[in-house]
Amino acid sequence: MMIQEITIVSTVNEIAENTYQAKLIAPKIASVCKPGQFINILPSETWKSVMRRPMSIAGQNGDEIQIIFKVVGKGTQIMSRWKSNDKVDIIGPLGNFWSGLEDKLPILLGGGVGIAPILYLHNFLNENSISHYLVMGAKTKCEHFICHNPEDRVLLTTDDGSIGIHGTVIDGLKNILYQPKDIAEMKIFACGPPMMNKFVKRFAIENDIECYIALETLMACGFGNCQGCAVERNVDNKTDHSYRQKYALVCKDGPIFNAKDIVKC
Repeated sequence: MMIQEITIVSTVNEIAENTYQAKLIAPKIASVCKPGQFINILPSETWKSVMRRPMSIAGQNGDEIQIIFKVVGKGTQIMSRWKSNDKVDIIGPLGNFWSGLEDKLPILLGGGVGIAPILYLHNFLNENSISHYLVMGAKTKCEHFICHNPEDRVLLTTDDGSIGIHGTVIDGLKNILYQPKDIAEMKIFACGPPMMNKFVKRFAIENDIECYIALETLMACGFGNCQGCAVERNVDNKTDHSYRQKYALVCKDGPIFNAKDIVKC
């Protein structure tokens, strides 16, 4: 169910270096959204670009939804300057959502702005008392906003080793797999920049671990009309296929895909 809603900004705070959290009062969307879904945002009433800004939902609490974003362009610059009680036009919830959360041990991997849907899933699992691991990756400790706490199955990684595990989320994942556990009983849920997703996909397939990745890509409409977010599916090349059989749309068929079902991240 897609809803267009005029939301009210509750708060906007910088929670880490160049990383902002905004809370929006959006009772209609908040009542139906699920971890993994996203919204499409009109940053301001004077926004002249054809494209809205797609943002993963980072959390839901009562009538509020949360987003987490980095300032990388004009749209996110405007968003970082939102004030309490500003009105924001959004469309959502869009896309599919994570499911199958209890049949295996969930391993959550997040990096970059991909931390948003992973954080939503992490809190959802906690609220439903579902045991899991969370691995968050960043370049340096100033980009992290949660605590490294292996005892609570929360692992941080940094490229420079300034906090947590020195390395990438793959190193954090290997740290978990080194424990005496059956990897056949694990399932990966991941979201991050394309390079991270690429290596998570490769690692999961090489180690025969079930893996679901939320892709990040540019979107215009957010609901399948513009066909601008196509991703190639793994199909039998010996057989003729229609365009829609060979290519999925991230906004409509995703953003979450089984890692085995797509060619590239």
